[in-house]
Formats: sequence, structure tokens, C-alpha cells
Amino acid sequence: MSEPAAKVFVADDNPAILLGIDRALNNSGYEVHTARNGAEVLRLLHASAHAPDLVLLDVMMPEMSGIEVLHAIRAEARFSDVPVVLITANNDGDLPVSALRDGAVDFLAKPFRLDELMARVASHVRRHRDLRRAREQARMRLEAIDLIRELNRVVTSDEMFHLVTTRTAQILGVARCSVVVVDHAARVARVAASSDGSAGEELTLDLDRYPEIRACMETGARVAVEDVATSSLFDAQREAWAASGVPAPLRSVVVVPFPISPTLSGFFLERSGPNEPALGEEAADLGERVVEAIVQACGRVQVFQDLMEQRRRLHDMAHTDSLTGVATRRALFLYLEDALALARQRGEPLGIVVLDLDHFKEINDTHGHLAGDAVLRAFGEWLRSEGALRANDRAGRYGGDEFVVVLPGTDAAGALGFAERARAGFAATAFSFDGRRVDTSLSAGIACWPQVEVTTGEELISCADAALYQAKQLGRDRVSLASAARTPDPARAITPAA
Repeated sequence: MSEPAAKVFVADDNPAILLGIDRALNNSGYEVHTARNGAEVLRLLHASAHAPDLVLLDVMMPEMSGIEVLHAIRAEARFSDVPVVLITANNDGDLPVSALRDGAVDFLAKPFRLDELMARVASHVRRHRDLRRAREQARMRLEAIDLIRELNRVVTSDEMFHLVTTRTAQILGVARCSVVVVDHAARVARVAASSDGSAGEELTLDLDRYPEIRACMETGARVAVEDVATSSLFDAQREAWAASGVPAPLRSVVVVPFPISPTLSGFFLERSGPNEPALGEEAADLGERVVEAIVQACGRVQVFQDLMEQRRRLHDMAHTDSLTGVATRRALFLYLEDALALARQRGEPLGIVVLDLDHFKEINDTHGHLAGDAVLRAFGEWLRSEGALRANDRAGRYGGDEFVVVLPGTDAAGALGFAERARAGFAATAFSFDGRRVDTSLSAGIACWPQVEVTTGEELISCADAALYQAKQLGRDRVSLASAARTPDPARAITPAA
């Protein structure tokens, strides 16, 4: 749309001159505000929501002279760049020089030709608007550079979309910027991110209410509508607003497309409300730069996410037993040493349970190694099942059919409770090989620091392993607790209830 009418403030104590200037400016399409003295024009300036494009001041006025008003205007940052033209009948030759030094952009002597005044007004308004536009463009470019630098540090698409929407809204001075993803096959538009926080899989848009997005989808090019109130693109939408009895909620819109996949397209959407700044070419150019940064950042984010996934897989391969899904022996020992050091630091107990599957060799010999693997896999699944372990507990495969569970902050009673749950859970697991049911059981040995005096995690496992040996010797399918002397106490062996 064309720019709004330029706002001109005029102050002169001569009613005839004031009326003549007012009429001439109004007839030329300017928005004119008049005052009969200097104090009144300052009140008008302070009451105005936006700074004017030009101020015309008579030098000789009651209460405050034009020179005094000029000084007051230049003293306020808000009006520091507003062009001021002085008009006077004073023949003092030094006055124009001093006025220009004080910040006036022009000086006009009375009597003056009206066409000359209008030419100077037009020239100064145009120059002021060009300067303001150039400053705004420079500001947006600098802030866009800062935004792109910030994008270089993002590592997820959610973080990227949140950053571009919130920062662009701040740069433009509007409440809402959004990233919209359109599924062409389903013709569904979803808000992936929005500066006002309204986004998510559940938030879909009715494309019939967004003619700018439809136009962008059809042309594949950016769409910029500076004046929604007069744009033919919004004819149907304005009728809908009028029929609903609601005022138009929009002043301007900008949409810039970007590719995502063969079936998905992204759209960067800028919208300004009735009381927000109009979105012109500067906003559209900013949208283009943001989209270029999004496309580049998407590539970096994908590479980063691929690398992180690769690292996760490599970590899992190094730290997770492939058959049972619990920690490897090495990963378990590392965790145990850290847990023991933390227990000493905090003065908290640390429990260790060593679990061994009873008669496992017989299962392998009778039914084959695949059957043995199935048994091991099933116990690993139980250890990883919900409720089996707490968040800080760690289970690992110690070797063959032997498992170790580290229980931070757990004394002998707590470790015993876990071991009994594990024994009962494994016994309840039904196995059938070669058409025959196979019953299983396990034995467990427990050692708890500081009840047993050890200095390393390996020594603590050795104590629990000795307790496990005791449980095996006493008939299997039971739990044995290591004594304080670092050897299992035969009297503490626990036999299952008959």
C-alpha cells in the first residue's frame, strides 16, 4: 500500500497565514495539526502517538518563540530527527544562520510564495521518510545478522523455529510471527512455532482464512500485503469479518515459503495488528533473510542430529549388552566405582546384588544355545521393565548367565527386597522349549557398603559373589547376604518359603 499521509505540524500566531497553510497542505493530502503559539505546538507533539514528518514554525510567536520551540524539539530524543522549517518576517540576516546551526533544516522568509512552501515541504518530507526508511533497513539488517549468528548455535529444529519467530517479532515490533508447515496431500496446515507461544501438533489452521498462505502456495513466491484493508487478496476475508461484526484484526501480512520435503512446505508468516507497525518491503526482505537462514540451519541441524544419533548408537554398542539390553561389564564397573565414591562422600549406603540363573548350563545343553539366549533375553527384559529398578539403579551383565545390579542409597534390607522381587519375577516367567515347559529360578548374593569394609567396587562385587556361591551351595533358588567380614554368613542365607 502507499505510505500513510505525512503528518505536518504548523504553528503561527497569524490566523490568516495559519489557515492558508492548513488548507494548502490538506488539499495536497497531508495530515495537518495547527497551533497558534509555541507552547501549544509542543503540547500537540507530546500528545501525538507518532512523531510528525515535518514541523513548520513561525519565529515570532507569543509564549514561546519558534527558536525556543526548535531548541525544545532538538532536546528530546524522540523528535531529534524531525525536520523543522522556520518561517519569519524578521529581516535579521544572522537569524537564518543561527537557526540552521540550532537544527533547523530550512528557513523561509515572509512573504513567501505558496508553491515554494509546498515544494520545500514535499522535499523535506520525502527526505525525512527516505532517511527513516534507510535507518529502519539498517537496523533490521543488523538485527538479522545477529539473529543468523544465533541460529548458528541452535541444535534442534524446535529451538531454531522458536528463535526465529520470537526474535523476528521483536525486530518488527509485532506480536506474532509463525512458522507454518503445510501437508499438501492432506491439505493440513500446522503451526510449528509461534512467537506468542501458540504452536503444536494440535494447532491447525483453516487455510480458507489465510488467503496469503494460499497465494504463496500457488505462486511459490513471497506474498507481502502492506494494507489488508484495501488489498483485493483479502476481499472475502474482509466480508467475513464484517459479517461477524468484528473489526479487521490485521494491518499487514508477509509470507515467505521454504521447502521441507516433497509433500511438506514451510511458510514463515509475519502479521501485524491494527495498532502495530505496517509491514512493508523491509519486513518482506527480513522474512527472506530469515528463511535463507532457516534453510541453512535446517541442514546444520540435520547433520548435528545425525551425528548425535550416530554417537548414541556407538555409545549403546559400547555400553549396552546386545543380547539382554542391560549395561556391559565395563560400563557397569565404571558406574559402580562412581556410585561407591558418591556413597562415601554422602555417607549413604550402597547395595550390590549378584544374580545367577540356576541350571543355565542344562538349558543350553538340553535345548540349545538359542533357548539359553531366550532365557537371558527374558531376564534382561525384566530388569529393564517399568518398576523393576529406580532411576539411579543400574543393571549389567557380569558374564555368561550372571548379572549385577547396583543399588545406590540402599541398605541390606532394601537390597534383599529387590533380590526377592527378582527371584520371584524370574520364577514366574514361563518358558517352553521343544514343546516342554521349562521352570527357571535364580540365586542371588548381596553385599552392602559400609557393612562390608571394601575400598573398591570390584571388592564389593567379590563379596556379593561369595554370598552368591553360598546361596548355590545351600540349594539354589535363594538369596544370601555377605557378612561384615567380607565373607558370606551361612546363617544369613535365606531359603524360599515352602
